[in-house]
Amino acid sequence: MLMSIPVLQVSKNLRQSFVTSSKGDQLKWKIGNLWGKADKFGYEGLAEWVSYELITRSNIDKRLVVPYKRCLLIEDNDITYEGCYSEDFLLPGESIITLHRVLESYGVNFEQLLQRQSAKSAILSIVDFLKSTLKLDTLNYISVMLSLDAFLLNEDRHLNNIAFIHGPAGYKLCPYFDHGLSLLSDTTDYPMTMPTSIALRKVKAKPFSTDFSKQARALESPLSFNRSSVTSFIDENEAELGRVAQILRTQINKYHFLFQ
Repeated sequence: MLMSIPVLQVSKNLRQSFVTSSKGDQLKWKIGNLWGKADKFGYEGLAEWVSYELITRSNIDKRLVVPYKRCLLIEDNDITYEGCYSEDFLLPGESIITLHRVLESYGVNFEQLLQRQSAKSAILSIVDFLKSTLKLDTLNYISVMLSLDAFLLNEDRHLNNIAFIHGPAGYKLCPYFDHGLSLLSDTTDYPMTMPTSIALRKVKAKPFSTDFSKQARALESPLSFNRSSVTSFIDENEAELGRVAQILRTQINKYHFLFQ
């Protein structure tokens, strides 16, 4: 299987150093217009690819979709990593501004915000804050993100994984990115020997609640998946997906209201 996927040649001097996960740094390289990421915790590359394929089978605006593909990354013709790659979605003159950075620059303490309010109220407070500061309407954007995270079991939606794009014309919505720690991909925390039912009870959400369902249902989300297309994808790739196929079928049943 691995022989059929693309191979990217990388080197240590192309490594990018910044926090990409709440669980620690992940090896990441910039190769021309591509970003390559190595698996660190388990099968993150598979999770990114599957998440992308499922997103394309939803009603999410195509401008907010980042294509991820699985690959091998060979560093300095020496060390081989499994992982994935994606294209840089930033245009010349644009930069990423994370929610963490925005809140910090305005002196907003997110943890105190959560302590004072319910999950729904905290989400709406952030939506109002972003509308007044960045002049962005993020209500549907964030509600879709939280529903998507619940379905995919994305445990890594920390404040640096919610971001916006700043460019010459101001701010705009950033594509949904970084789903590597989805679908129980961290095989240290969720070993392949662990019954899926137990792993599903252990995994926790971020950032407004540790409960995925509570986040997903906090706002009325317009997110919708094409059921037949998603189930066909799972059936056609069953062997490659492994336990991810079982996880997805469980999630489809749980979040049936997201499917048509």
